[in-house]
Amino acid sequence: MASSCGSSCGWLAAAVSCVSFGSFGVPIKGDAATSVDIDALVMQSYKTIMCFLTSWIVLLLGEPFTYTPWGIVSGAFWVPSGTAAIYAIRNAGLATSQGVWSALIVLVSFTWGVFVFGEGVRSRAGAGAGVALMMVGLWGMSYHSSPGNAPRLEYRGVGELVADEGGESPSSGSSGSIEIGQDAITVGESSNGVSLDGFDRTAEPQRNAYVQFLGCAWTRRNLGLAGACFNGVWGGSIMAPMHFASENTSGLGYAISFAIGASLVCLSMWACRFLYHYYRTRSVVVAFAALPSFHLRVMWIPGGIAGALWSLGNICSMLSVQGLGEGVGYSVVQASMLVSGLWGIFFFKEVSGTMTIIRWFLFALFTITGILLLSYEHKNG
Repeated sequence: MASSCGSSCGWLAAAVSCVSFGSFGVPIKGDAATSVDIDALVMQSYKTIMCFLTSWIVLLLGEPFTYTPWGIVSGAFWVPSGTAAIYAIRNAGLATSQGVWSALIVLVSFTWGVFVFGEGVRSRAGAGAGVALMMVGLWGMSYHSSPGNAPRLEYRGVGELVADEGGESPSSGSSGSIEIGQDAITVGESSNGVSLDGFDRTAEPQRNAYVQFLGCAWTRRNLGLAGACFNGVWGGSIMAPMHFASENTSGLGYAISFAIGASLVCLSMWACRFLYHYYRTRSVVVAFAALPSFHLRVMWIPGGIAGALWSLGNICSMLSVQGLGEGVGYSVVQASMLVSGLWGIFFFKEVSGTMTIIRWFLFALFTITGILLLSYEHKNG
């Protein structure tokens, strides 16, 4: 069944994958996950469990059971990068994070498809121009989704807050500022140390502003953006191992191998995390207690939804890659940024200001133009 998936099937699968990939981050950013400050590996485990459970659906679609160890390689690309993606969404925002990693995945997957696998396009220059347009559009959407471009409120006296459209910090020493971000509101102080009228610092989320990672202090947002970059560079190769599998384990036939491989890698990451705590404490009980909670009562529904959406997007991306090739198929799937951007704008209110939203849509046109150009440049067969 999957082997007959041609160009039309590939484009339809890409469209479904865009909607699914663009929406799976909504439960990750949602109220339930925020209420328990869900750990990234825990959320990735929910995704992996749903990926494993739903992968067997392909047997009902007429695919025989097949297995290839290349699924473990894909899992090694996906699970670490997916964990980093969750951290990025939680700390840098859905629209911004997906824009960053989508642009990088387009570049990585296009390089694999055209320059490594030699997939057919009418001209490499034309296909490269399409990829460039997509990357510019995705970068622009990501940039205009960033809280650094949101309006700031300038404090000019007790009880007086004035919008600063330019996003500049107040230069006066007697002024504070309120930055509108995704996860928290940072409240400034006047020079006499009095907090702004009407705002109580004790009401802010109790999360450290800085995180120690690799011996350096990172802001949560910057570390989230680093996670998005890692997801783009490392996760951009998720589908590449499928090309090395035999013909009967490609396309939908690869879904089960991918799910098994991802499950093994996810378990390995949990083992490594446990061993890390054991190395520090030399106590099995303490090391086990140090592992994060799954918060089953709160998270099983949103975690299951996020995992099911990602799994659907993943299966459809396999069909897209089979029908259109790695360079075109997996690149076009990254237009999921359009969907996640709309969630970020209209649901999470990550983008504020009429002009900023207009600019976001203008860059979305760049992305759509790039997709259309890639569609034209794709050569059947």
